[in-house]
Amino acid sequence: MKFPLYTFEVTSPSEKEFVRLLQRALNSLPAVVEQEISAADRFRIRLMLEDYVVGLLKDVRALQPLSRNWIRSDYLIIVQFEKTQATICFNGQELVIRFG
Repeated sequence: MKFPLYTFEVTSPSEKEFVRLLQRALNSLPAVVEQEISAADRFRIRLMLEDYVVGLLKDVRALQPLSRNWIRSDYLIIVQFEKTQATICFNGQELVIRFG
C-alpha cells in the first residue's frame, strides 16, 4: 500500500508557464519531504524529472504540427513523493524513480 509523503500537480496550456510553475513547485517542497528524503536523492529526482519532462516536451512539440485534434493542449504533471520512490506522471506517461 502506498503512503505518499507529498503530491503536487502542475498544469498549464503554455509550455513556458508550465516550466515556470514546475520550477516553483520543486523549489517549495514541504519539510516532510526534506526530512524523509536525503538531499542527494532529492537532487537525483530533480535531475531525472527535468530530463524526463524536457524529453517529453520535445516529443509533444514535434507532434503538435501533425495533428492538433489529437494532441492534448494542456501540459499536466503529477509528482508524488514516497519514502522509497517518486512517481512522475506527465501527460499520461509515467516514470517511477526508486531510491533509499
